[in-house]
Amino acid sequence: MYLAQLHGKLSSKTERSEDILTSDVFSFFKYSNREIFLKAYLQELGLDVTGQEAKDAEFFFWPHFEEKTEPDLVIIVGNYYLLIEAKLFSPFGEETKNRKAQLLREIEGGILEARNNSKDFRIIAITSDHYYKENKFGIIPSDCFNYFKWTNWQAITLFLNDILESRRNLTVQERAFAADLYNLLDKKNLRDFGGFHNFYDLGPPLKTRECVFFEAKTATFRGAFIGFTESLPIDKKLGAFKKIFLHNRERELFKSLFKLEAMKKTEPSIFWRET
Repeated sequence: MYLAQLHGKLSSKTERSEDILTSDVFSFFKYSNREIFLKAYLQELGLDVTGQEAKDAEFFFWPHFEEKTEPDLVIIVGNYYLLIEAKLFSPFGEETKNRKAQLLREIEGGILEARNNSKDFRIIAITSDHYYKENKFGIIPSDCFNYFKWTNWQAITLFLNDILESRRNLTVQERAFAADLYNLLDKKNLRDFGGFHNFYDLGPPLKTRECVFFEAKTATFRGAFIGFTESLPIDKKLGAFKKIFLHNRERELFKSLFKLEAMKKTEPSIFWRET
């Protein structure tokens, strides 16, 4: 499915489906090397699991709760019962006359299922927002925020990029699998700027420079222009002229400046020209 999407072989409606995206991403975590990928990703979310617990994790896509509630994914791993609700373009289901809001139903159903499995409940909401938007989660009671975690698809893209750049011991198959998913998320524009910290390990530290602009005197190759300071026949440095001395009488905007004594009429060309 990755390659079909990367090559544009699916309809635009299918490519924009959040169910397809959920399947793409979390099927990767299910079938890839879990000790490398799943364990590290859950740690990114603040969940402490061992490599063996990641290997033994159970994935349940679109399970059914009461009141026709169907979260996108449940992962039972270690001591955790993780309920994942993922959105791409659609909003979370709102409250109606006959049903509670989607997140409330999933929290209630998830807590019950977690107790039945003797696990600690967590609900993870994934959106395509670049930052946390409080208005989307105002429905969640304050006493339930201990169970709640928000993240976005962009964080998964960045996570994959970090793994691909830092892990030298990936097999050819593992690297290809992760790279395909990374490229797919990138194609869907689900990637954020990772920050300048990524440059810190590239070698010698960046040095502070007094000037980062072109220096004509030390340049071996340059164009014809070497700067006003060198080209104008003046001894003193160029300074800022504090008074307004140019005025175009044809512009209505400047009529209020007519009475200023500093105004002088100029020729059409006001720039210095070398003869």
